[in-house]
Amino acid sequence: MMKKIIFLLLFVFSSLLSADDGFSLYIKKDYTGAYNAFYSKFAENNGDPLYSYNLGVTSEALGRKGEAFYFYLQALQNAPDFSEAKNNLEIVKQELGVAVPTMLTTPVFAVDWLLILFFVSLYAFAVLIALICLASDWRLKIMLLPVFLIMCVSASLYYMNYNENLKENWAVAIKGEVLRSGPDSSLSEIGKLKEGEIINVVSSSGSWYKVKGFQDNVEGWVELGSIRAVKRGTL
Repeated sequence: MMKKIIFLLLFVFSSLLSADDGFSLYIKKDYTGAYNAFYSKFAENNGDPLYSYNLGVTSEALGRKGEAFYFYLQALQNAPDFSEAKNNLEIVKQELGVAVPTMLTTPVFAVDWLLILFFVSLYAFAVLIALICLASDWRLKIMLLPVFLIMCVSASLYYMNYNENLKENWAVAIKGEVLRSGPDSSLSEIGKLKEGEIINVVSSSGSWYKVKGFQDNVEGWVELGSIRAVKRGTL
């Protein structure tokens, strides 16, 4: 009940009360219509956290907890301090009995401290080179070595960290689904995905995706309609 009250208060000033508006449809308990209206806005606004939250609440009203879990989690990608989304995510997480990686509740920082360190060391290295050209001092030459090492190490660590982030394609199972041994429904069952379970997308073949569970590391194939990719946000 409290969740619905918060929802109403959040959007009473941000929604236009037209006949086909998502908010007004939600008030009329036309949850399917509200979902469609909100999803249209969600797509138009590049996954805006406000519409993500809208869709989370509406998905819960439709009894689709896995989908609600996904939208609350998606809302936090670009709005990590969105307390209502965070609270609702925690409630649904407990109801579904799933775990969430800490990194998915915070945005990716666009400027990494390793990158900052690299550019600072690069600047210092360039300054020292310029000074050596003007005055050949042996002390300046000695200073070049640690600066050069810092520059190389920071660049290497940033590159490895960047590559590691690229490998992590997170998704949410929006409904319970069977894991297959290959990309075909006729192949043998090797496990099951729990509704709301966090997974890594390993590879794909047509409309089938090979995924690995975050909690149990079990790998298998599911169809695209069973999962939704988490689009990571940046600050």
